[in-house]
Amino acid sequence: MLIECLLFLVALFLYFYKYTTRNFNRFKEIGIPYAKPSFPFGSFNFFKGEHVDILSLEHYQQFGKEKFFGCFFFGKPMFAVTDPNVLKVVQVKDFDIFVDRIDKVSNEKMFKGGYYDNIWNKQLTSLSGDEWKDVRAAFTPIFTSGKMKMMLKFIQHVSHDLLDEIEKKAKIGEEFELKSVFGKFSLDALASSAFGVNAETFTNKDSKFVEHAEKIFSAAPMQQMWLLIRLIPGIPDLLQALKISTNQPKSTKFFVDIIMQSIKRRRETKEKRNDMIDLMIESIKEDSNVNDDEDDKGDQYENDMKLKNSRRKQLDEEMIVSTAMVLLVAGYDTTGMTLSYLSYEMANNPEIQERLQEEIDQAFDEAGDKFPDYNVIQSLPYLDMVIHETLRVHPPVGVNFRNAERDYQFPDSNIIIRRSEGVLFNARHLHKLPEHWSHPDEFYPEHFSKEEKANRNPYVFQAFGQGPRACIGMRFALLEAKVAAMAVLRKFSFKPGTKTVTPLKIDNYSQLAYPKGGLWVKVEPRSEN
Repeated sequence: MLIECLLFLVALFLYFYKYTTRNFNRFKEIGIPYAKPSFPFGSFNFFKGEHVDILSLEHYQQFGKEKFFGCFFFGKPMFAVTDPNVLKVVQVKDFDIFVDRIDKVSNEKMFKGGYYDNIWNKQLTSLSGDEWKDVRAAFTPIFTSGKMKMMLKFIQHVSHDLLDEIEKKAKIGEEFELKSVFGKFSLDALASSAFGVNAETFTNKDSKFVEHAEKIFSAAPMQQMWLLIRLIPGIPDLLQALKISTNQPKSTKFFVDIIMQSIKRRRETKEKRNDMIDLMIESIKEDSNVNDDEDDKGDQYENDMKLKNSRRKQLDEEMIVSTAMVLLVAGYDTTGMTLSYLSYEMANNPEIQERLQEEIDQAFDEAGDKFPDYNVIQSLPYLDMVIHETLRVHPPVGVNFRNAERDYQFPDSNIIIRRSEGVLFNARHLHKLPEHWSHPDEFYPEHFSKEEKANRNPYVFQAFGQGPRACIGMRFALLEAKVAAMAVLRKFSFKPGTKTVTPLKIDNYSQLAYPKGGLWVKVEPRSEN
């Protein structure tokens, strides 16, 4: 019996090896340079202990002067793009060919399983084809300018707790880790704006919100092991048959229960808060009154995001739960991380911090020392420049993928990508190209002045993506970041700490791109305010 088991395992390993390596000659056959692959990770040697963003950057450093080069993500051939003009074609012009982030088969390998894994399989970032278009069309009107104005009061309310926490840090006088504070603000603001729930992350030491959100975004060794196991053919189907969930099921259940309770309470009490849950429930009704905002005339980015030939289809409650959960959890990590990086840069660039404070002070003074309204917040140019420069230097997501729905020849080339092969691009590479950025290695907010933006290819900035598949929650995330920055910098100044490990190195166990050891600063009250 033991021999039979060993023979079965050997046969399974050999099958897995052959399945993974079957396309490893792809780029050699068509004659384009490529990053050498190896079993089982392809061109990304995760045994090195580096984050995927950094492993990808190594490829770009080797082949960055090529218009295209090849790499393999596990066994999947990926055409890595270095030219922003090609990205315009992929993300906008021929979007219908590159609708999906990854192919449906690969996505099911990650999320096929029990009920809680299926929730992740239905999140907006996982959906594909027409199903994704239907959900995106249903939920996009939630994030118009008009809806953001209604949610501003919830964010401002949470900013009071943020200020109280910062004041405590200032009184103690010791340096503190930034994401431990701004992550709480982001999660509280989202919980309030989305579900009418007080997460109490600042005031209740027993609050489980941050604990569970951090677990979901942790690429812990056990999660990495499950990812490898799921690549074995037949394993995802077995997990589904046995109804086993492997993607942080306890933490997923925590957020699913909160969202379901919020939906149930709204329907029973008929309470209306005009928050995301109200708008989501309204958006899936056949007679929905949630429409696009005519005030959103938009620029290039806004116009490219619009879906063509989409339909607003009635969706089920499970789709609300999946979408709400990814907005909550993803918003917590990305916005909390961005605010942490922004504060770190302010501490290390005092002249930029001072200029930003002058703009914020003027806005408050003109508002009679009250918090400025939505239109004023959105009209502050230097604040907008500083936030976008933070996202350029420290993008939360570096590596992005698109999947080819059918065979396609790239314009002005003889390169043909096959159906189910992928396109890969790295925001960290694009954000440092000296031909597009005047001071690529500096924190330089003027990169986002009208003059520099007018002279730059817009597709070289990929912090939110571009085109119809760009981040649906971008407006909310930017508003949240602006409110937090204005509230804090009106009253306090950041000073450099000593505990930050420099140069910054992305933590390999962070799904997104937060540095190992965290970001540490001190904070001091501003005497004049």
